[in-house]
Parts: sequence; structure tokens; C-alpha cells
Amino acid sequence: MLFFGPDGERQPERDIRERKAKAICAQCPVRAECLDYALSRPEKYGTWGGLNEDERASERRRRMRRAASAGISAVA
Repeated sequence: MLFFGPDGERQPERDIRERKAKAICAQCPVRAECLDYALSRPEKYGTWGGLNEDERASERRRRMRRAASAGISAVA
């Protein structure tokens, strides 16, 4: 259960588990593809492509802003 935490997991244990999962992700040759997969679907739980749930939510918003910005500047 390295990439997905158990129910009732406490924050210190979660931090340790996520650090270990992210260390594995950092060495993974398909990290970008894994992250793209998770961002394109409603993957709400776990570590995907080196990002946890909150980090993926932030990345989704960032990508949406970037796409919206690119769309607006492409029209102008």
C-alpha cells in the first residue's frame, strides 16, 4: 500500500508513505504518462506520476489555466 494509503492513515505516516512513493516515481521511465493518465481521469486517491491528490488538483487547475490562456491568445 505504498501508492494508496489505508483508511484512517495519520498525517505522519502519510508523509512517509508519500515520500517513498514519490522516490519510486522519480526513477520511473513512464512517470509523465502516468501523471497524464491520472490528470485526464477523476483519479482522486493515491500517488500518480509523483503527485498526491492535492498536488494533482493544483496541476489540473494550472493546466486548465494554461489551456484557457493559450486559447485566448490564439484567437487574438
